[in-house]
This record gives sequence, C-alpha cells and structure tokens, in this order.
Amino acid sequence: QVWVPPDRWGPLAGQLLHLLWGRCGMMLVLRDVVEGVAQGAVVPLPGRFLSGPNRGSFHPRDGQLYVAGSTGWQTSAVQDGALHRVRFTGKTVSLPLAWHAHANGLSLTFTQPLERDAAEDLGSFSIQQWNYRYSRQYGSKDWSVVQPDREGRDDVVVKSARLLPDGRTVFLEIPGLQPVMQMEVKYNLN
Repeated sequence: QVWVPPDRWGPLAGQLLHLLWGRCGMMLVLRDVVEGVAQGAVVPLPGRFLSGPNRGSFHPRDGQLYVAGSTGWQTSAVQDGALHRVRFTGKTVSLPLAWHAHANGLSLTFTQPLERDAAEDLGSFSIQQWNYRYSRQYGSKDWSVVQPDREGRDDVVVKSARLLPDGRTVFLEIPGLQPVMQMEVKYNLN
C-alpha cells in the first residue's frame, strides 16, 4: 500500500492506494472511522500492470507513482517483472472519494457533481452483502447474512436515494442496515 502525497494527484491527494498482486491492478482505499473503529471500502482504479505489483513509491521530483512488480504464485501477470510509472494527467476524475455508514443507510461522496435525476433514481444502484466463514481451508465461499446457513449473497433493498446539497454526495436509505463482512455497491451515475 502507498499513500498519495497531500499535494499530488488532484482529488486523490492524501488517499491510500492498494496494489493488487494477484490481479495486477490497483484500488483506492476509502477509510471511515466510527467511534474509533476503522472501516474500509475499496474502489477499483483503471489500468492493469504487466506483472504483480509489490512495491510502490511516489517520486519526490515528478510526483508520480512508480510501481515495481514481479510474477509468481497466483497472479495474472503477463511478464516476469516490470517497472511502471502511473501518472496523474490532470483529466477529470469521476470516482467515489468518501463514504460513511449511518444507522439507516450509506452516504457516498464523489469527486464530481452528480446529475440529480440519475443520483436519485433507485435503478442507478445495486447492493449485495455477504459474510465469510473462517476455517483451516484457504478462502471461503460467500455466505448469506440473512440466512447464515445458506451459501450466496443477499440483495440489499435501497428505499430511497437523495442527492445532498453539496451536489456530490448521495445518501442511500437502507432500512435495517447491519454489520456485514462484505458489501458491494454498484452504481451507474452521470
């Protein structure tokens, strides 16, 4: 993982990036601290590395991210090793930049203003939730939160979607929101 310097990369300044060894990619990590307990969300970033990224560092002079990678067990790497430069071009970034869990829903804040009609259309959002089971085996299947003995994911009902006055934050009202291990929020917004 690597922190973006506070004076670099436009709206991603000060954010945490996570390098995906196996998938040869990178994610933006969004933290939300509630009563001293950190929760996290990740947003996939565009682009792929030719090898599994395992070290990243921002260059002090050009301010860009340099990533060294290699290949090995369980990567989708197409080369044995690579050195990549990832740069911020200054183009518009349209990504979630923050999130917060509330007792009755989630708020998602984006880097750019959202079109109200799309942001308040329930059809613009799809949410699923699931848990994992810890065991001696490597990995876990997805297990229902609603019916813990059933394998699979649960669809989460979004009662309403409201664009907040800042024009960049949408509040998704979710009655009965509860702690889960994994929640996936998909969106289609303008």
